[in-house]
Amino acid sequence: MSGEVALTLAASGHSCADPRHLGLAAGARMRFPAGWALIEHPVQGAILFDCGYGPDAREAMRAGLRWVYRRAIHACCPPHADAAHLLRQRGLDADDVRLLVISHFHPDHIGGLGEFRNARFVAHAQGWRRIGQAGWLELLHAQIWKELLPADFAERLQLLDEDGRRPLAADLAGLGEGWDLFGDGSLHALSLPGHARGQIGLALRTRDGERVVLAADAFWRREQLDRPQALPWLTQLLAMDDAGAYLDTLRRLARFRDTHHGAWVIPSHCADTLAQWRERHPQSVLDAAD
Repeated sequence: MSGEVALTLAASGHSCADPRHLGLAAGARMRFPAGWALIEHPVQGAILFDCGYGPDAREAMRAGLRWVYRRAIHACCPPHADAAHLLRQRGLDADDVRLLVISHFHPDHIGGLGEFRNARFVAHAQGWRRIGQAGWLELLHAQIWKELLPADFAERLQLLDEDGRRPLAADLAGLGEGWDLFGDGSLHALSLPGHARGQIGLALRTRDGERVVLAADAFWRREQLDRPQALPWLTQLLAMDDAGAYLDTLRRLARFRDTHHGAWVIPSHCADTLAQWRERHPQSVLDAAD
């Protein structure tokens, strides 16, 4: 069937946090993988959705306020888990990646951009404009590290703006409007506001016929999709661009999941969802030994 792609999930590094920060029951610290996806398109070739942590993030976290960030969330990104390294399991080199879709500009999503020298980038215009307009304190609060962007980033960047959104296909009903990235229905970018300014996800159908939404940080754990609710106030203060939009987005994704039997809604940081995907598709995960 036209418009179908191969999907492989991976993670480059991880962080840890108290589940109560997400409004979940008290318990041991949870590990949150820094997830990303490889999408293999029959015409466009290798595409990445984010790239997790990576060498540039690892270097940035050696000192200063970036070191504080690393210590606060126990961020870990060993070299053998870098996206460019994991892609070799698919026989791909970093230079084979021609397009990298950025969900948002947090370090656990763009920490390896510098390794993909031949890639064009796609991001939402709102997120990019914030980088250009915000002062250092706002960027610090927004967890945007400009040093992770390659020197020629702007020249390689394609922006998605609101004027370019169009109604989605019938089987994506309930997700609102989006951007058909290649004009063939294979990849639709979705606006997922709340956690970060200009956050986007991707909707696709795999070669197995499964409908998948890559939801970035619209939520962090699958339990949140089962019981959509506002986050604790401190998490809203530290990790939210728009708390109201976050809840609206979460409810929209929950309705989509509940009304589309068999659909996957995959956040970037849920270890259980990654394990479930691995169980169903053991050849469609790139693994790095801890």
